[in-house]
Amino acid sequence: MTTRQEWIRYLGLGGLVLVCLGLLGLAAWQLVQLERQMRIGASENMIWVFGQAQIEALNLALTLSDEAAAQQIQTRFDVLLSRLTLLEEGPQRRFLEDAGVSETLADWRSGLLALDPAQGADMAALRAHVTALVAALRGKASLVMSHEWQIQAERLDRLGHLHRLALVSVLGAALAGLGLAAILIDRERRLMRGRLDRLRAEKLAGDLERERETSENHRRFADLIAHQLRTPLAVIDSAMHRLTRRGGPVSPELVSEKAAVSREAVARLVKLTDTALMMSRLERDGVRPHLGAHDLHDLAAAVIDDLMVAQGRNPSRIRPPAQAAPMVALCDPALTGEILSNLLRNALLYSPLDCRVDVEVSQSQTHIVCRIEDRGRGMSPEEIARAFDRFHRGSGHETLPGSGLGLTLARHLARMQGGDVNLTQRAGGGLTAALYLPREVSA
Repeated sequence: MTTRQEWIRYLGLGGLVLVCLGLLGLAAWQLVQLERQMRIGASENMIWVFGQAQIEALNLALTLSDEAAAQQIQTRFDVLLSRLTLLEEGPQRRFLEDAGVSETLADWRSGLLALDPAQGADMAALRAHVTALVAALRGKASLVMSHEWQIQAERLDRLGHLHRLALVSVLGAALAGLGLAAILIDRERRLMRGRLDRLRAEKLAGDLERERETSENHRRFADLIAHQLRTPLAVIDSAMHRLTRRGGPVSPELVSEKAAVSREAVARLVKLTDTALMMSRLERDGVRPHLGAHDLHDLAAAVIDDLMVAQGRNPSRIRPPAQAAPMVALCDPALTGEILSNLLRNALLYSPLDCRVDVEVSQSQTHIVCRIEDRGRGMSPEEIARAFDRFHRGSGHETLPGSGLGLTLARHLARMQGGDVNLTQRAGGGLTAALYLPREVSA
């Protein structure tokens, strides 16, 4: 049904276009006819031609009455003869035939030829013939004038009719054009309305998809929090239980041991909370980088020191970057520290306790690069491709502490500063996490 209605609309639109073009063509043809009629009218002014014949007949009659020279008489005779000959040729002859005076003029011309002065004709007879011709032309002039006016009136009527037809055609074409414009405007309005409806639908679908994604993230985050909080709290509870259930005095060694265990559990809780708060701020666009020129050597060394002190780890597990020329990057030191902290925590978490983590800072033409290499079990290419997805945990890592947000957060923060974070397989086993930050532009 829809297709049939569309065809009807298309045929109606095409018919309107054809009507518009047809009316414009008709108007053009009428204008051509109008111009043709005016041109014909300009070439058939019989009153002037017939008047010239009268004047020449009168001039010859006056010349004969004055007994002028033979040469002058012959000249006037030839001019009058040429005027009568002109009246018998082309449109003039047809005009005189329609007026009913053609045969009469032909007889007068024949009689005039018989009295040619060059042939020795009698001047008295020629004078009588010319005098009679002047009287005849004077009598026929009213017929010629009347017929001319009748023809001009008919021509004016035709011209007026053609003019009206051309005007009506132009007006019809204009009305058809207005109708066509109205239809096109209506089609464009409907098209724009359809586009707006589609954009609204797409926006609504996008909003619903984001709402579903947000809801799913909240659900997964709640599950994660429930799981990740349970383990540190259980560790703290177990340590406190061990200290309180003993009947006798508690040794300082046991207190120190359980305090270290509790501190590490609390540190995990604090890190999990900080990560969740940072992700929440990012989702609300509440994080704005304050970029400046900073040496990535110094930033990496400071993060390593803070990490070792906060967690009481063995400093020998991390080999800091070798001291070299300053590697100045354009970055936010707080956000860059968060990125390096997440990457180092992952490297330490997924590496055996007896394996070292190497940190190296280098530069390319456009970026300062900090590479962190561990010697853990590594990841497959498929796992690396999904490593930056929110809440994703690699296979075999489900039992290890972590939120699945560290790499997501690190890449997001790096890209906010014009950089990036990538993972690659390390030759010999393990992973290489690389942080890219733009170099400072020299003045």
